[in-house]
Amino acid sequence: MENKFIHIISPVALPVVLLFDAAIAYYTYIAVLKIMADKGVFASLFLALQVGAMIIAALTTREVLRHGVLLTDSEIVFTALDFDNKVRYDEIERIEVVKDTKASLRKNFISRYSSLVFYLNDDTVLTVELGITTKRKLNQIENEINTRLFK
Repeated sequence: MENKFIHIISPVALPVVLLFDAAIAYYTYIAVLKIMADKGVFASLFLALQVGAMIIAALTTREVLRHGVLLTDSEIVFTALDFDNKVRYDEIERIEVVKDTKASLRKNFISRYSSLVFYLNDDTVLTVELGITTKRKLNQIENEINTRLFK
């Protein structure tokens, strides 16, 4: 099977990041207009701050868009994790997905995280929290892992 990358983008994070990027682009436009009209210290400082903000916005957008699950021929790689982010298919006995969808006003965001629970051959359990995802995306990840696991 070919390698497949499934993006895990929170439904809340993507609009916020795009709004942040749009605001930075607008303020950079204002800073350029200001520096063209007045070459003072404050206009230069404003432009320098906006360039720094553009760098931060680009890095944030890149970080949000690169989170996901990479499915290769022999293993699953979770790109959002820094270490222990690989699980080999031959180590997995079964997989279970967990997502709380019950209505409640007292639950916080962490209670709404989606999780993949791997039951490994050596009787250990590995839980990977994916963050806030849609049920459709979680089902897509589960189906893809199961097709590769039981091929």
